[in-house]
Order: sequence, then structure tokens, then C-alpha cells
Amino acid sequence: MTSCDTHDAGLEGLKRLQVLTPDPGRADRVRMRCRTQLGRSRKSPAPADVMTGSARRLLAPIVVGGFCVLYIAALVAMTLRMLTSAL
Repeated sequence: MTSCDTHDAGLEGLKRLQVLTPDPGRADRVRMRCRTQLGRSRKSPAPADVMTGSARRLLAPIVVGGFCVLYIAALVAMTLRMLTSAL
């Protein structure tokens, strides 16, 4: 048995398979369900999403500002230590 024979046998097996056609009615129902779900999610954001967004907008600058203050404090402390050790 050569590779061409196995290829031909595979093609014969494919010819025996049933050809499937999409169901237009089911596709329309699925589209309508998706559209209604998307419409609902666009109209009203979840309260947790609103809280998370506002908390993120408030906490991000506070955290960044806190790190900046700590960094500047560490620089000042290091500079003072260097000045006092040089004297």
C-alpha cells in the first residue's frame, strides 16, 4: 500500500460524510439573544464596576504620591547622612 492509496482511501471516507447546512432560524435566535444581552449590558453598568472605576481613579494618585514622598524623604535622609559624615 503506497501513500497515494492511503490518501485515496481517506478521500473515499470523506465522501461518505454527511454535508451539514446551518439552520437559519437558530442563527437568528442566537443573534437576537446576543443583541439583547449586549443592549442590557450597555444600558446599565454594574454598581461594582462603577465603584471599582472610581476607587481606581482615587487610589492611583494617592499611591503614586505616597511613593514619591517616600523617595524624596529617602533622598533627603541620605544627603543629610552624607553631609554629616563628611564633616
